Amino acid sequence: MLPKALPRHLRPGAVVSAFPPDEPGDWMQVETEEGPAWVRQLSQEERMRSELSCGSAAFQIHEAPTDIGEKEALKLCGQLLDDSHYDLLLDKTGMVMAPNGEIVCILLKHRLSPELLDAVRPVVLKAASQRKVAGGNRGVAAGTGMVQRRRRDGTMSNIKGAQRLEELSDQDFARLRSATDGLVGFLGRSVRGGQVYPCRLTHYSGALPKELALMGTLAKEVAEVFCHSFVQDRWRAQFKKASQTAPIWLIRTVEAHTPFTTITCNKSWRTAAHVDKGDLKEGYGVMCCLGDFGGCDLVFPRYRVAVRYREGDVLLANVHEVHGNTPLLNSDGTVPQVRREPERLVCVFYYQEKMDQCERTVDEEHEFINRRERGQAMRKAKAAGKK
Repeated sequence: MLPKALPRHLRPGAVVSAFPPDEPGDWMQVETEEGPAWVRQLSQEERMRSELSCGSAAFQIHEAPTDIGEKEALKLCGQLLDDSHYDLLLDKTGMVMAPNGEIVCILLKHRLSPELLDAVRPVVLKAASQRKVAGGNRGVAAGTGMVQRRRRDGTMSNIKGAQRLEELSDQDFARLRSATDGLVGFLGRSVRGGQVYPCRLTHYSGALPKELALMGTLAKEVAEVFCHSFVQDRWRAQFKKASQTAPIWLIRTVEAHTPFTTITCNKSWRTAAHVDKGDLKEGYGVMCCLGDFGGCDLVFPRYRVAVRYREGDVLLANVHEVHGNTPLLNSDGTVPQVRREPERLVCVFYYQEKMDQCERTVDEEHEFINRRERGQAMRKAKAAGKK
């Protein structure tokens, strides 16, 4: 019997013995209801061999039904997806492979402990409630398109964004009224509306060190699942890039840093078909969710595949492929009333591109931006004369 004290994400990949091991090695002693037991975490190779040898009962490998091609999939961007856009639904631990052998997504069920999720729930809710999706800067994912922003004096600005709530159709208003999002972590250098922004901390207003530490713990847990997955090569590439980045710009715990710079948090948002941008191309999408809801399966229309992940699961997916959600439903499968949508919280963990170009400290980063001449490329600090 596995001990309750053992973190849930370790349980599928652990060996438990009632007798003391001859060679202690990586074994650790824990207490169970039946008394002391000894646990050893499986290596990556051992875990893969164990999962595959169990066949369909443990880890299912599916081939995507088809591949309509990248160009055809991109034509769907901005459109809402539903059950008609997929033939294969992954809802158990396993993965889906494209016809060309590339991995589309990996679903790992029950890898995050309820205790950790209960602890981070209020923090994720605060983070995900920062701003409304309507009127934000993610018009394609919102399904509204990007329109020019109107200034308070009535003139049009050069900045584009999603339509505001008052500008939406009745259907889009009902879908996006409760949809909000926000960021935890850090952002790289950028230019918006002619204004240059340095690498910076971008957490929700009023975040406490304890709350940020909890998000760091959650990031560490999903990073371990990422590390011990079938896309370990993607983890290595992302961890290598993170290791080349100043620690101040990484999401981290007291013990170590994670391969993530940023966490996007969404609340009750059914996204339209879109492609993630700005995250490391060599990396991979890492997601988890919280809440009691139905629907909102993540669809990859290019391969006619959908994946259903719920609280406690970790989803690894190629977010550089077109993807979007089916309708958000109540937990019993019924359509929710407007203003009574179920609370679905999603965390997307990633390394934002070019964060390795940020300076070692906040002060040095501001100095770099301040000495940059107008029109000068925001190139690597080393090229700007950093010793």
